[in-house]
Amino acid sequence: MSVRGSRGGRGIALGVAAALTAGAAVAQQTSAEVRGGWMAGNHTSTEAGLDWVPEFSYEIRVGRQVRPGITLAAGYVRTAFGCEEGFCRGSEPTVIGNHAALGAELSRGALWARIGVLYGAIGVGTEGEAPQAGLGVEAGAGIRIRVGRLRFGPGVSWRRMSANTSSRADHAVALGIDLGVGLDLD
Repeated sequence: MSVRGSRGGRGIALGVAAALTAGAAVAQQTSAEVRGGWMAGNHTSTEAGLDWVPEFSYEIRVGRQVRPGITLAAGYVRTAFGCEEGFCRGSEPTVIGNHAALGAELSRGALWARIGVLYGAIGVGTEGEAPQAGLGVEAGAGIRIRVGRLRFGPGVSWRRMSANTSSRADHAVALGIDLGVGLDLD
């Protein structure tokens, strides 16, 4: 009995073809992106309210598309903003946060939106108590233009981060605008 004429042979051939096709489709779904821009925000321990003193912030993420229009992403997020009001008067420190990020991105055409969780620490300047690592949340949206494997475009973001110390429970909130450049890796 020949493989060509048998049902089992056709099933195996179709299975191999499906596996090869699925592998090729999955290979096109991994991407990396770097976004950078300006953020402003507030840190509750400074008693400053929302302080519009922007500082440069950036993020680096790697994403994997799990369904059409849905991508899971992980990476590193650096959030920075200045402070001039409240307890910041006179010293004007920079608030800096370093976080691991994990989230999901929804996209439709050129539009995208992201939600996720953050884990890390955020502190004010170099004085005072050391910040403790904690959870935070983030959201973002923007436009992405694709040119071959390259993609770029503007976005906006919002982050709420834990800013706890051993003696006080605080948080920080930041708003930003940025520009991203990404690449489809395979």
